[in-house]
Amino acid sequence: MKSQLSVRIAQLACIATFFFAAASRAADEVEQPDEAEVLESRHRIDIGALFFDSVSADSLNGTIGYTYNLTSKSNVNVTVPYLDPDTGMGGNSGLGDVVIAYSYAPTTTMTAHPWVPRTVGTGIAVLAPTGDAKKGRSLDTWVISPYLGLVVPLSGRFFFAPQLGYMHSLDKTVGDTDLRLAFAEIGFGFVAINGFWTSYFPRITRDLETDDWAVDHRFAVGKMLTEKVGVSFDYSLVERFNFGSDLPAESGHDELMELTVHFAF
Repeated sequence: MKSQLSVRIAQLACIATFFFAAASRAADEVEQPDEAEVLESRHRIDIGALFFDSVSADSLNGTIGYTYNLTSKSNVNVTVPYLDPDTGMGGNSGLGDVVIAYSYAPTTTMTAHPWVPRTVGTGIAVLAPTGDAKKGRSLDTWVISPYLGLVVPLSGRFFFAPQLGYMHSLDKTVGDTDLRLAFAEIGFGFVAINGFWTSYFPRITRDLETDDWAVDHRFAVGKMLTEKVGVSFDYSLVERFNFGSDLPAESGHDELMELTVHFAF
């Protein structure tokens, strides 16, 4: 039972980092800014607290992310999770698996604003097994996740962002399963002139190992407090299923709630 809970915590941490993203970028104004203005703030640091509420276990985790804009169309992100699988009861807290992602979005202008997600458009994400699998903080294998998508501005403030992707583990995970997940999502969002943003991202995932399906939902709201500092709240419903395993999962959804402070510079 303990190992199953550890696997589930590691899986959900992986999902939160790989799968879900806050609102993608709609234009700040109908007229796009020029390259020099966009690249004035190339950097963003995100510090978040994520609560995982499951029927089988609860977990309070943290994340630190750094995003660097290479150009007005591409960025690189590094996310380092701090996981506490036992919510302070077992002494197993510590760093989890690090994720590095590269994204390219030719149809929109990428900035350091916090509504630009960790992964957007087309790119690739790589999870490195830097956490301790014995303490429930790692999948214990490298995971590669290429994704193909774009951001389509519907007006100066609204957008939608379709994306297809695939997640592949290079070896068996800590749960002795292979990750072979295909996913599709389409995000909808709005960015207001006063720095408020909101988005909704439904996602469908198919486990190619077991032919199982899951439908997840993510809602996000955020607000810029100053020109460089913002705060956001994300709420996700993650349908339960056992990745790569034929063991039945309990019906229903787990909940992920994340509060994040963003610093652009």
